Amino acid sequence: MFFFILRRLLITIPLLFLASIITFILVINLPIPQQLENLIAKPNHSLEAEQQLRHQYKLDMAPVARYTDWITNFVKGDWGQDSSRKDVRSDIWRAMQVTLRLLVFSTIMSVILGVLVGVISAIRQYTAFDYIATGLAFFFFSIPTAVLAGFLKVFGIVRFNKWARNPTVSPTVAIVLVVLGGICGVMVLRNRYKYRDRPKPKKVLLAVSAGVGIVAGCLLIFALVWGGNEYRKGNPSPLIPTIGQASTNPPADFWPRMQDYFWHMVGPSLTLILVGFAGYSRYMRASMLDVLNSDYVRTARSKGVSEGRVIVKHAMRNALIPLTTAVALDFGALLGGAIITETIFSWKGMGVFFTSALNLREPYPILAFVMVTAIFVIIFNLIADILYAQLDPRIRLD
Repeated sequence: MFFFILRRLLITIPLLFLASIITFILVINLPIPQQLENLIAKPNHSLEAEQQLRHQYKLDMAPVARYTDWITNFVKGDWGQDSSRKDVRSDIWRAMQVTLRLLVFSTIMSVILGVLVGVISAIRQYTAFDYIATGLAFFFFSIPTAVLAGFLKVFGIVRFNKWARNPTVSPTVAIVLVVLGGICGVMVLRNRYKYRDRPKPKKVLLAVSAGVGIVAGCLLIFALVWGGNEYRKGNPSPLIPTIGQASTNPPADFWPRMQDYFWHMVGPSLTLILVGFAGYSRYMRASMLDVLNSDYVRTARSKGVSEGRVIVKHAMRNALIPLTTAVALDFGALLGGAIITETIFSWKGMGVFFTSALNLREPYPILAFVMVTAIFVIIFNLIADILYAQLDPRIRLD
């Protein structure tokens, strides 16, 4: 395993070197920075000021010398300055913290949800659960992220905040929810016994009671804990904010500050969770169906291994390999910023950092952004390779 990881690490060095060359070539072919262009556009601009700006951006150096100077300083930790003389390294670190706060939670939740739904859909293929999960996955997978985020913001969070000021549930809605709970209980029982004898009436009654009990319990908790109570009395701010990654003056204490971060994170996280779940559940379902038809799974069943052990120990472990690739590459790429989601919810993360630098044609922020993104993609690709070796030891010998 040690030599396997060492080989992968050695491969990343030429990849990063090649990425740095390509990135630099693309950046130096951009138009001149916006600040320099504005200065040149002035009728009586100072040539000394122009030369000073050209020297600041290293435009007076040959391309090879300019690349050598940039890559040497980048490796040393000096990533340059932007037009306002701010340190690029500290700015990109602040933006990365904001993006990481969003991505870690949303990625974990989308992977858990995608794996769970994908495995159940594969085990209960062509059942009601499979059709509903597949339909939802295709819907969220096909809808553009901008449309989904805007819909959740305007028609979901904003209207929920209005309702949450004085929440009530009418008797008609409560009866409909209870009936739906009973139907869900019957569907779960039907899916479970699809290839067996029909369940006895006692089990059907038990399933209906379980579904109704869950819904009734949720309604009771709502009535006792939240119903009729206004949240944050005297505070005009909404329960779920739709703008920004934190309050203007966040609380100083740890737990109140974490709660402030959480409520600001609900909108963009829900968008990324739904989009990620749609893709991951389809990956997992297809991979799980392929593994369940493998010879070694049939052999394990013929030996009398329990169905739970066959699913978890034998099938799901190998089915996770394709999903590992998708999750690792998605997370590494999204660290470059979920540009659309961050823009709609006004998060100042890596996406906003990049678009701002690109609009101003700032060379050092753009170079730092692309290199950091490339580094994270390669790192998470390496993590995926290590996970491959853990899931399937035969990969270590390749």
